[in-house]
Amino acid sequence: MTKRTSLSIAALLGATASFGLVSSAMAGSFERNRNISVSERPKPEYQTNGIDLGGFILRPELATGLKYNDNIFALRTNTVDDVIFKFNPSAVIQSKWSVHSLAFHASVDHNEYLDLSSESYTDLTFGSDARLDAGQGLTFGFGGQYQALNEPRTSSSSPINTTKPIEYDLVSFYANASREVNRIRVSASVGLRDYDYKDGTLIGGGVVDQDDRDRAVVDLSGRAEYAVSPDTSVFVEVGYNDRYYDLQPPATPLNRDSDGYQVLVGANFDLSNLVRGEVAIGYLDQRFEDPTLSGVSGFAIRANVDWFVTPLTTVGIGGNRSVEDSGIAGSSGYLSSSAYFKVDHELLRNLILSGELTYGYDDYEGVDRQDERVGGTISSTILLKRGLGLSLFYTYANQTSGGINSGTNYNSSQIGFNLKFQR
Repeated sequence: MTKRTSLSIAALLGATASFGLVSSAMAGSFERNRNISVSERPKPEYQTNGIDLGGFILRPELATGLKYNDNIFALRTNTVDDVIFKFNPSAVIQSKWSVHSLAFHASVDHNEYLDLSSESYTDLTFGSDARLDAGQGLTFGFGGQYQALNEPRTSSSSPINTTKPIEYDLVSFYANASREVNRIRVSASVGLRDYDYKDGTLIGGGVVDQDDRDRAVVDLSGRAEYAVSPDTSVFVEVGYNDRYYDLQPPATPLNRDSDGYQVLVGANFDLSNLVRGEVAIGYLDQRFEDPTLSGVSGFAIRANVDWFVTPLTTVGIGGNRSVEDSGIAGSSGYLSSSAYFKVDHELLRNLILSGELTYGYDDYEGVDRQDERVGGTISSTILLKRGLGLSLFYTYANQTSGGINSGTNYNSSQIGFNLKFQR
């Protein structure tokens, strides 16, 4: 099951996404609700109301399904296929208060491989978010999340000769503040992510040490925005990050610590019944502590735009460029560029057809390697009755890796279905 497919069912059934709820609190000159995409359009006859707990609402969900993957290990030759059973219960508890907000969320995502039992894994997520409305256009947000995750075999950082996927823990916290006065809004945020990777076991014996990937990342950002009209604003955004690795030389060959910044200027808009989104361009720069590693700098972009072709068809395009951490020996990080194109069409009131194309290009620092990825997904989402949805999907992925230290070239296809129940 693709994450986008799961999210599309949740959106159509009216599920409440809790993580990041603070960002939608502000309205006024910066409200963007004129246009509604196909996947966002309310369908009261299929939506559930949750379980009333007084000042809170409990929204439990259960997603389950089967999918076939023709290349489990993302290899060029000697591919192995399998059928995977998915069991994914989750719940959100959301406050109903007229001011302020508090939410808790939890999920268990189990994937059982019917033949390759060693590949079976379970991801866990627990978290909470809060918003404090201080009045006069001032809000504060806080939140945290714990995740016990498994690294996909398609990840460039994943060792290909381990007996099972690499496990890791991710703990994250954030705090933000926003103040809106007339046509001006100023916001700031701070975030912390801590990664803790577990060692892997080699096929045939031995250990793959993953301690050199353990790290903490601090993100700071500030944004000043001016509403030139009720449906358009322009902004300047500055971000800073500091990445600190637990292991330092001589315990590891390279000092992979780094810090960097990004400056963006852009516009946020919701124009008539035609288009909605945000586009920003600018400059990014990341510098590494190790003197043998050169910095990464250049053009930065972040764009997400929805085009409302008709009330029944939404087209989305977007792209992003950023510096990411690498788990490849000898590499400190890579410059990642990505883009997508998607279409959602409401064929019937309860039937949504979707298609998406994705492209990615990663250029690694410290080693001679470039990865190019192309992917596609087609899916249909059917709302069977109140609180019950069915999705059918097919996904394709291709990676071509070049350079002296190139990775694996592979093709992968997945096909399956998912059922989602909501209360």
